[in-house]
Amino acid sequence: MSALNRIRVLNTLAKHETLTLTDMGKKENLGLAPDMRHLQLLLNKLEQGSYIQKLQGAAVCTYTITDKGIAEANRLKAV
Repeated sequence: MSALNRIRVLNTLAKHETLTLTDMGKKENLGLAPDMRHLQLLLNKLEQGSYIQKLQGAAVCTYTITDKGIAEANRLKAV
């Protein structure tokens, strides 16, 4: 069974570069239908760690992956 985790979120953002919260929560992007509270918790933790960031000035909450996040996604793929 697939689970929502930081690896899945980072890989999704690495693939798409930038996604709104609504698009991030879609099954076709994550590969599963997430619990939105769990997704928001993961996004908050990744943002606090500077792996992702919210785009300032966007009308809708939009996330993008940072260079640090790309490096972490690649590291986690190798494990």
